[in-house]
This record gives sequence, C-alpha cells and structure tokens, in this order.
Amino acid sequence: MDQTRAREIAKDAAEQADKTANEAAQRAGEQVRPALDQGKAVVQDVANRASEAGRQAMDRAGEFIEGVAPQAKEVASNLYDQGARSGQYVRQYVVQEPFAAMLIAGVIGYTLGYLIHGAKN
Repeated sequence: MDQTRAREIAKDAAEQADKTANEAAQRAGEQVRPALDQGKAVVQDVANRASEAGRQAMDRAGEFIEGVAPQAKEVASNLYDQGARSGQYVRQYVVQEPFAAMLIAGVIGYTLGYLIHGAKN
C-alpha cells in the first residue's frame, strides 16, 4: 500500500508541476507578446522609412538626370559642331597646301610609329 500511495503522490506532484509549468509558460507568453508586437511594429516602421528614403533618392536622381540631360545634349552638339568645323578646316588646308599637309601627316605617322615601337621595347 505504501508503494501505491507513493505512486499516487508522485503522479499528483507531476500533474501539479505540469499544470504549474503550463501556467507559467502561458503567463510568460502573455508578458512577452506585447514586447514582440512592439518589436514587430518598430521593424515595420524602420522598413517603411527605408522604403520611403529609397523612393525619395530615386525621385531626386530622376530629377537630376532630367536637369542634366539638356546640358549634356548641348555639350554634345557643341562638340559635334567643333569637330565638323575642324574637319572642314583640315580639308581646306589640304587642298590649299598639299605638300605641307603630307609632310605633317608623315611626321605624325613617324612619331606614332616611334612611340609604339618604343613602348614595346
């Protein structure tokens, strides 16, 4: 009989410990849940702010590109015009001074050949 009674006492103690542990876990969960919810809200807020900052950066970059595009177009147009004028000047010079133009071209060719040959050695 002592053995049966000891088993019942152990069983009751185990049930009571299980009940106490479950209640403690439930209370801990109830106490932790607000902190988790608050942490979740903070993370969501940070993500929203980062997303907004990214959108603002993209908008500013777009505005910058739109502002620079006309200037770049103008610079490219000016460079093209200068190149066309230079080409026209060179053609005119070659027609007027063919011997001098050939001499200049030869000097430029010799110099480039010398530099290329010198760079290999």
